[in-house]
Amino acid sequence: MLKSLTAFFFLLLLGCDRTPGVAVDGEILLGKYVEDGTVAVFLGVPFAEPPTGDLRWRSPQPLKNRVDRRAVVDFAAACMQTMRILDWYRYMAETFGGSRDYYRDLEISEDCLYLNVWTPTLKDDASLPVMVWVHGGSNRSGWSYEPNYHGHKLAREGVVVVSVAYRVGAFGFLSHAEIPPEDAVANFGLWDLIASLQWVQQNIAKFGGDPGRVTMFGESSGAENILALMFAAGTDGLFHRAILESTAGYGLRRSPSLADEQKRGRDLAGIMGFEGDDSIASLRLVPAEHLLQAYEEAFPDYYHSPAVDGQLLLRPTWEDIQAGNFTERQLIIGTNADEWYDFLDTDSTRDDVSSAADKLRYIDSAGALAAVISETDPRRAMDRLITAENYVCPSQNTAAKMTAVGRDAWMYYFTRVREGPGGAKVRAFHGAEYSYAFGTHDAYMRTTDVDLALTESMMGYWTQFAATGNPNAEGLPEWLQFKAPDFAVQELGDDIFTIAAPEPMLCDLFERSIGEPVVAP
Repeated sequence: MLKSLTAFFFLLLLGCDRTPGVAVDGEILLGKYVEDGTVAVFLGVPFAEPPTGDLRWRSPQPLKNRVDRRAVVDFAAACMQTMRILDWYRYMAETFGGSRDYYRDLEISEDCLYLNVWTPTLKDDASLPVMVWVHGGSNRSGWSYEPNYHGHKLAREGVVVVSVAYRVGAFGFLSHAEIPPEDAVANFGLWDLIASLQWVQQNIAKFGGDPGRVTMFGESSGAENILALMFAAGTDGLFHRAILESTAGYGLRRSPSLADEQKRGRDLAGIMGFEGDDSIASLRLVPAEHLLQAYEEAFPDYYHSPAVDGQLLLRPTWEDIQAGNFTERQLIIGTNADEWYDFLDTDSTRDDVSSAADKLRYIDSAGALAAVISETDPRRAMDRLITAENYVCPSQNTAAKMTAVGRDAWMYYFTRVREGPGGAKVRAFHGAEYSYAFGTHDAYMRTTDVDLALTESMMGYWTQFAATGNPNAEGLPEWLQFKAPDFAVQELGDDIFTIAAPEPMLCDLFERSIGEPVVAP
């Protein structure tokens, strides 16, 4: 409240006579212009009450704290989390010859349910396509305004861009047996995403957007959450298309049950010293920073997949995919060529390759080793195995299942490696593609004409898909759907062209482990 009023009076003191304003739910939201006045920006717009106190581990509640005029010119605090993603960004800056100080410290708060809007017009009859970004971070970290997620460049392409926050980790993906079934019982982060989509449906026309053309797009766990919402109860009409970057197999077949989530809630209560009845009330009194620290110490390696809660999700998302339970939505899905390369030891050996093959869950170890036998770099061989099982093959499976039931799906394979030693170190890493999709290249990275051309094409594909449900447009290389008999994939790299589905041997083994093969070797 104080922050909003301070920012508003600051605008008045500046004598700003071009402050964009939009009336939303009884408030006037006052934003700012960027990109030489061509894009209006509204940052830190609340879409629900702060999920604190008694609202912790409840569904997001309608906003009650309203003011006549709300200045929304600064990003709100990120949701409660550790600094693991911030540390990764700082590591990337160093890798490419920059400074860790390139990234400022991150402010976090349990009061974090805010969204951001970038729009090229405020005409309420403009009916521009809307793109809603969902950040990644293993559903335990990440925030809506990470540097590469700013939507000003995309908005200039004729779309309204929205980035949204949602609760993560212990605050967003946990449950407790004492939570009453009349309210949400788990998946609070997903409920936050739904609340943000409801806000978009109710208000986006005032920002020049078309509520009938909403595309959700996201990366890693953010894309995993979108994929879950494609099958979730009550989401019809909230969004119409999806772009999923580096996901599909990432956690989907580890879908926890409600009982699993409740057990972690009971365990957390015990760790905090709360036993017996009404321990949930005691947990809600714990300061957020103390709860975060205790939870991270107790569950440092837990991966927070959406849970089968009996409310939003009635079965694991992977089962819905295999059953072909797709609604009338269009899909772009894809992966990067070297998703796990930078996470592997530089001194990896052939024994490490054999160990990695033995740890695969859905690809036969002997067959996996045969598929990468020609790789002279053990690290590259390991990355191929991990990337295939967790990204490439399940993404191909998802797209193929979708087109097999008459839905529209396109598959991409991102291969661009930045020039210079930094690019050689990390290759086409997990997250490499989103600076091209947003047009937001970090200053410390070497960005050449090749990178700029790829950026233009990817932004063209993404925005054309948001507008029409098909990424193809005049001036862009033709992109064929991923369907029988060819199963064509669009390679996005130094050049853009059609290729056969990557990793045919590994993906054939993957398909044989879950049923009849979809992609022939």
